[in-house]
Amino acid sequence: MEYDIWQIIMLASIAGMGSSLLGGLIAICIKKPSKNLIGISLAFASAVLLTLAFMDLIPHAIGHDHHSDGHAHGHDNHNGAGIWLALLGIGVGIGLIFILGMFDKHGHEHVHGILPHNDHCSHDEETKLAARQTRRMVTVAMIVAFAVVLHDFPKGLAIGASGSILVAIAIGFGCLPEGLAIATPLKAGGVKWWKILAVCFAAGLSTVIGAVVGYLVGGINHVAEGIIFAIAAGCIIGVVFKEMLPLSYQNTKNKKVHALAMAVGILLMVALHYFMYELMH
Repeated sequence: MEYDIWQIIMLASIAGMGSSLLGGLIAICIKKPSKNLIGISLAFASAVLLTLAFMDLIPHAIGHDHHSDGHAHGHDNHNGAGIWLALLGIGVGIGLIFILGMFDKHGHEHVHGILPHNDHCSHDEETKLAARQTRRMVTVAMIVAFAVVLHDFPKGLAIGASGSILVAIAIGFGCLPEGLAIATPLKAGGVKWWKILAVCFAAGLSTVIGAVVGYLVGGINHVAEGIIFAIAAGCIIGVVFKEMLPLSYQNTKNKKVHALAMAVGILLMVALHYFMYELMH
């Protein structure tokens, strides 16, 4: 019995935390990113997150998901929160982003301890402008991490309920670009490498928690799970359109490269989505 649950925890750790940390390491390997590279990276991350929201989270939230997460739980794939609750959840997620944005105009205490000290203490006007953009980058990363936590908890449930290594592998491939999407704005904001990895680790930890819950109780109510996915989708849509895309467009010199980076991100996620579907079936 104990061996089984530890095996589940190991699978979830590799799929969630391991893949998320690997995505963070890829971003960390970029020594000193230029403004242009930051813009391209954010464009890629924006495309990854939007594709995740529209191909995975929203269909799952409504209850017309074509994955086998439902299969892994032994349920009908048409179970979910339904269209109206899903729309409400998406609206709540988007609303949270705008509320956080309002608070961010009046201060940045919520990013203390993450930002380098000199980024939020200088009185020079040019440095203040750079520090403001840095705070923006870190705020973006924190919101993305929150959305990833909401997304990965139900995915962990699938690992725990099924005990399938194939499900864990498929979810692990999906978590890698998520880790990259979290780490990219943190790296652009000048955050230290170990803090970037700590945030990626914490985001991936929700997969492990979900797997333990899935193993012990077999999952959660389909409506509650659908609402969680809907709120995560709303957070992603809000932060991408309000923060990430404007930042990426502003920092990218060649707009064709900006479009290309987004196209690559979309194609990557579509391919991963197909790969996950094949593995889970």
